[in-house]
Amino acid sequence: MICLLVYIVECSMDKDSQDVHQELNKLKTKLQETREMILAMPGIDLSPEQQQLQLQNLRDQVRTKNELLQKYKSLCMFDIPKT
Repeated sequence: MICLLVYIVECSMDKDSQDVHQELNKLKTKLQETREMILAMPGIDLSPEQQQLQLQNLRDQVRTKNELLQKYKSLCMFDIPKT
């Protein structure tokens, strides 16, 4: 999308300056929206090492929860309807 706007601005350089300003404003708006989206991403404030550590912790939690789920299923304490 941004590449398209840059192309339009480039093509508009030969045209009326009002068109150029309008396209430049669209480009600025789109760039600002992109910056805001990036800053709102979870974990953006963490270093790559911290992100890897957090990812490993989450994977460990999933593995532990899956093991517990399998353990509880094997206890046959629940009547699980089969569909």
